[in-house]
Amino acid sequence: MIQPIKLEHPSKKLLFLIHGYTGSPTDFNGLPEYLHKTLNINVKVMLLKGHGTNIKDLDSLEFNDFLVQAKRELRKDLQKYDEVFLGGVSFGAQLALYLAAHYPVKAVFNACLPYKLKFPFNIPKLELIGIFKKYWLKHIPETEKRLRQNAFHYKEMHIKGLKIVKQANRKLKKTLTKIYCPVLSIHSEKDPIGNYKTIDILDNKIKGPHDKKILRIFNDKNHNIFFTENRFDIYKKIEDFLKSSQKNNNFNSKRVAAIIPAYNEGNNIADVLSVLSRTKILNEIIVVDDGSTDKTPEAVKNFGQVKLLRNNKNKGKAYSMQRGMDATKADIIFFCDADLKGLTPSMVEQIIQPVINQKYDMYIGLRNNVMQKAVNLFALNSGERALTRALWEKLPENFKYRYRIEAGLNFIARKRGRGYGWQKFDYYQTLKEKKYGIIKGTILRWWMNFDVGCAYALAIVQNFSRKKSL
Repeated sequence: MIQPIKLEHPSKKLLFLIHGYTGSPTDFNGLPEYLHKTLNINVKVMLLKGHGTNIKDLDSLEFNDFLVQAKRELRKDLQKYDEVFLGGVSFGAQLALYLAAHYPVKAVFNACLPYKLKFPFNIPKLELIGIFKKYWLKHIPETEKRLRQNAFHYKEMHIKGLKIVKQANRKLKKTLTKIYCPVLSIHSEKDPIGNYKTIDILDNKIKGPHDKKILRIFNDKNHNIFFTENRFDIYKKIEDFLKSSQKNNNFNSKRVAAIIPAYNEGNNIADVLSVLSRTKILNEIIVVDDGSTDKTPEAVKNFGQVKLLRNNKNKGKAYSMQRGMDATKADIIFFCDADLKGLTPSMVEQIIQPVINQKYDMYIGLRNNVMQKAVNLFALNSGERALTRALWEKLPENFKYRYRIEAGLNFIARKRGRGYGWQKFDYYQTLKEKKYGIIKGTILRWWMNFDVGCAYALAIVQNFSRKKSL
């Protein structure tokens, strides 16, 4: 029985590969071993359900079975490794691109993507002939037969495969615009199943920087170009692409700024600034005093390296956050409330590091407050979060109002970015009822909850409008 391929290395980087429908982990024909050696990286080729045994094991499996399996494995690997790269061939390339649109991977390559099908596979409802014949013998060129002697694959094509490929294409049509990482597309002009013009479609749909959408066309008759005489050239193209992606995505030189909106926090802000001043990952610290009437400015001035901005009157948290953004050119921002207790430099770095490593566009630190421990929906609106400047710039203005801001950022990161992650920490926030008294504190809390509710309503409306326009 065929097993997944796992090549281990001490590094915290992983290349996650997905084989084709009716294929196996051997579909990559020496590529995993080559990249494991040349890139000093962990390499994994998952084994799709129903594969490596008998073609009849595919009878009951649908597209969603493979998608759920791939998602589950990738999520585990994203927790285990600092950097994850994706790759796939044929149906595996469809899965790899879909995952790249929804998860924070560093780069993705696709080979022989069957996005634009050739005749007769592009005939509408052709898959219905499966009612009469379920398995069809594959036509494999002689060169591929010779090179496949030690590689496992089903000798027949399952008719359900055409239905599954078309389902995958419908999913990709909606998600290709969400891919922001570097992409390498490899295709053959004479591929018998997929039209090589697929790469032009990818070039138009993927919205990332143009110089990161690298396209390569070869002139082979095989559907799987890893079993051709050009395979070593293809190995080198992929190696160069992954090396380039690691270099282009290096965030070590990026500036990180902490922005702290503060309103009447004279009794609390010194503790927070003391922690941030000792956090080595930060290049600058900015406090935006939102029209305080207490000694907040005096407390801030005790920290000489902290930049203090003052609003003439109280204009709300979102306004102050934007003013802080306008005052810095930093690439990564750490937002932090001014009344935290129990915060440490290590916690701050743990929140910022996943964004520096480009695992996420935003990472949220969840507090140890009673409400946040009880309800994740409230917890995810925590003020402690690191994010890229690019993500902030995608946020519509109607979310930049008082307490709508965090829920708005969550929505944008999930729908138009590389997603967000979160982690619970032992720091906590001073309760509003304790700072302002029971009556005023309760009113402020419910006013904040109302703002958050408005943000969720806006997110639903904008999501619906965007789907309608697609």
